Amino acid sequence: MHAKFLLAHLKAAVSWFRDTAILGLILYGALAFTTTTIQAQETDFTAEPVQSTGFIALILPSKAKPFKSVSDTIRAGVLAAERVHGGAEIPLVRAYPTDEKEENVVLAYLQAQQDGAQAVIGPLTKSAINYLSDSTLLTVPVLALNSFDETTLQQPNLYSFSLSVEAEAAQVAQLIQKNQLMRPVVLQVGDALSQRMAQGFIQEWKKATGNEVQLITVADARHDGAQLREQISQLGADVIFLAMDGKSARYIRPYLGNDMAIYATSQVDSGRLGRTALVDLIGIRYVDMPWLGMPQREGYDLYNRTRSNAYDLERLFAFGVDAWRIASVLAKDTQPTFNIDGVTGQLTMSPDRVVVRDMMLRTMTLEKQ
Repeated sequence: MHAKFLLAHLKAAVSWFRDTAILGLILYGALAFTTTTIQAQETDFTAEPVQSTGFIALILPSKAKPFKSVSDTIRAGVLAAERVHGGAEIPLVRAYPTDEKEENVVLAYLQAQQDGAQAVIGPLTKSAINYLSDSTLLTVPVLALNSFDETTLQQPNLYSFSLSVEAEAAQVAQLIQKNQLMRPVVLQVGDALSQRMAQGFIQEWKKATGNEVQLITVADARHDGAQLREQISQLGADVIFLAMDGKSARYIRPYLGNDMAIYATSQVDSGRLGRTALVDLIGIRYVDMPWLGMPQREGYDLYNRTRSNAYDLERLFAFGVDAWRIASVLAKDTQPTFNIDGVTGQLTMSPDRVVVRDMMLRTMTLEKQ
């Protein structure tokens, strides 16, 4: 009995770590469930074409077990947005669930196109986005739920909406410059996500100012924090950017003192933070989405969302809400321009068809303002 109990808990832990890893990869641009009572019409994309007056197709890998939780949470956000913001003049959502195979994503897109879709939300992974764009003429606008990379064939009807950490880090660089702090130092750790945040900040800073940025790599966040304050002092920095998640930041922040401002991305706030963690992270300024920063904002209750303490899931739900709002514009406008007060930020379209999210600034306190 005891062995069975332990095995059950081990399986649950493995499942949690797997789902958490996938959440992070998708949310923050590397890849390339929450229960809802709302039901979308689902289409088997191997079936005969369906006559339609137009709809928004939702193409997510919900048939693939590793992506099901992520897909279902995004879908819940899409359907909540349709319920709150939809109307007679806006096409309904029709789901085209797929597995993880890129060729099946193409089949789903072609079926949706043939059925009369006016816009498509998805695909989700970078590999599926690139495969679709490489192999298919996109006559129906596609709102890809990930960032472009250097290999993406950027067709005129292909748009990008993502929660990439590089974009968040770039916004932090812009905020620091606006505050007239001119000598930033970036602290990164060894993982790939941290290094991507660091590069996003450094590239934006150099583009805006023409100057290089001092970079310190912390080999062991648990044990190397004590030397950081002296290192930063010797560099003459006037502001610190923590290119890392909350777990690493907790080890490092207490050694940095309060002599200069410390900035980070939303990665420092996982949502499951007890008082001890908040004490460790206190004073950090970070960009985040209004859905988390202003949860009591007027109108948010209309989404009828039972909130989770896992902020990655909440970010996915909000991602789905804003994806629908953008797609509803793409379905009507061949040259979309908009300024949407979204739940993930203030949303605008850049000339290269990438949705820009202008996020809010938060400060880590014991009450998390």
